Amino acid sequence: MFRRNFDTGLLVDAPTPYGAGLGGYLSHAQLLNQEFSNATRSVLQQLRENRIRYYQFRDIPVTEEIPPTATEYSAEIPGKTFQSEGVIGAVSLELGRLFNYRETGGAIMHDIYPARGYENSKSFVNSTRMLSFHSDGSAHPELSPDYILLYCIRGDQNAANLVVDLDTLIEHLPAEAVNILMRPLFRHLVSESPQYFALKPVLFREGKCFTIRYDEDNTSGINDEAMLSQQSLNEMLRKVAVRIPNYTNSLLVLNNNRCLHARTSFSPKFDGADRWVKCAYVTTRKNIENGSILSLSLK
Repeated sequence: MFRRNFDTGLLVDAPTPYGAGLGGYLSHAQLLNQEFSNATRSVLQQLRENRIRYYQFRDIPVTEEIPPTATEYSAEIPGKTFQSEGVIGAVSLELGRLFNYRETGGAIMHDIYPARGYENSKSFVNSTRMLSFHSDGSAHPELSPDYILLYCIRGDQNAANLVVDLDTLIEHLPAEAVNILMRPLFRHLVSESPQYFALKPVLFREGKCFTIRYDEDNTSGINDEAMLSQQSLNEMLRKVAVRIPNYTNSLLVLNNNRCLHARTSFSPKFDGADRWVKCAYVTTRKNIENGSILSLSLK
């Protein structure tokens, strides 16, 4: 990821992105960004220009001591250094602006790990149940991420990411299903409490390209043709998905507009060594301040 003569001490000095103000964190991320190799810049440019839809950087030279993976949902995770956060910030500067939703905890990034008691839930902290195909923020009324950054702090080869390129998906879907998925015949769950749904399509046109807003667990067709099209969609997702293992010190960058992703089921041990991923969202909207935390408004 970095130049051959990169001084890893620059990563060690990465300040925290948590708490009030991101000025120091973003300034340091800019220093890290300047140390990217030409190959890394080329990949990020291809992502930015929509020539590739996802990419996994591997063997990132993070040297920080990793605390045990948490086992309780919304646990406060101790951190002495913030090297993985520094990498995320440096990459985000090439793609847009960092933001998050208050519902994920109120910090600019959130942690994903198997939580005790949620093993078979639909939550992103589940484990023994597959995390279904989705695009993040798919039903949010104001803003969905343009890119998702998933930094794997601690890997588990049994818990792989599944990624689907939207163009590949559409090539394999029946034309009739594609047409129906472009109509506002689907209920998207926006909020569970109070319960609120938005009626809108799954597929959208942006010029010559398609984009997608979908959450398999929280979207449902409102009539027979919509339900059949959704069934075709779900079946095809499983046929064309690419499996991407979780490697420690890897960063998976996803185009959230033109990819869907999922995660295979796995059996957590709750011994401090389970899979742990740090997630951040990036928007290309210039009217969103870097570091914004958005609250859900149903008005």
